[in-house]
Amino acid sequence: MEIYVVDAKTKKILGATDASWVGNTAHFNHKGYRFVKRKHGDYIVAVCMLESMNAQTNIVAILIVGIYLTSASCLLVLMLSRVLKEKYEKEKYMYTSNTDELTKCFNRRAYDTDMEQLDLNTEWAYIFLDLNGLKQANDSLGHSAGDELICAASNCMKFAFASYGKIYRIGGDVFVVLIQESVSNIDSILQVFDVTIHDWHGKYSNSISVSYGVVKSSEQDFDSIHSVSKLADERMYKSKSEYYNISGNDRRSYNE
Repeated sequence: MEIYVVDAKTKKILGATDASWVGNTAHFNHKGYRFVKRKHGDYIVAVCMLESMNAQTNIVAILIVGIYLTSASCLLVLMLSRVLKEKYEKEKYMYTSNTDELTKCFNRRAYDTDMEQLDLNTEWAYIFLDLNGLKQANDSLGHSAGDELICAASNCMKFAFASYGKIYRIGGDVFVVLIQESVSNIDSILQVFDVTIHDWHGKYSNSISVSYGVVKSSEQDFDSIHSVSKLADERMYKSKSEYYNISGNDRRSYNE
C-alpha cells in the first residue's frame, strides 16, 4: 500500500511513502490496483493498494486517508487564520498611520505621500481650507467646542467632496482637499459644501465658517506642485481676510 499527494492540476506527485515516485505523473488506473482518492483544495490524496487486499485492509487505508485529510484541514484553517490576522494587522496599521484620529480624514503623512505622486499634466483641483474663529471658540466655549467645529468641518467636507477626491487634515484647523474626479464641476461641488456649512448647527456653536482657496492644475503653467498649494494658500487667506472684514471679528484669531 502506498500513499501519494498529487497536484490536482498538473497530476504531478508531490509526496509519497516511496520517495522515488516524487516528480512523476500520477495515473490512477493501473490494472490490479485499487485507488482511494480524496481531493482537498489544490491537492489529491490517494491511497494505492492491491485489489487482492482484504476488506479490513481497505478500511484501514481509507481511515488513514481520513485522518490525513482531517489533519490537513486543521492545518489549512490554522494557516488561513494566521494569514487573515496578518492581513488585518497590516491594514489596521496602514489605516491608523494614514488617518487623523479626531476627524478620520487622511493625515499629514498620507498628504505628503499623495502630493509626491501628483502629476501637473493631469487635471485635478487643490482646495486649501481653514476654519474661521476656532481660537475664539476654544477660549470662550472650551476645547470641546473647538473639537466640535473641527469635526463638523470635516464632516461637511466629506459630504461635499468625498465622492470626488481625498480629504486631509494637515494641521489643527487646516485641511486640504484634492479633487480628481469631475474637476470641471468644481463650482457645483463647492456650492454643495457652502450650503452644508451654512446649514450646520452644533451642540456648542450655532454656526461654522470655513475659508478656502481653490486652484486647478490646468489654470496656468505651474512649475511645481508646491506652486499650486502656495497659490491656494494665498487665495484662502484672501478669503479669510474678507470674512473678518465683513464679520468684524478679531482677525488675530484667524491663524489659530
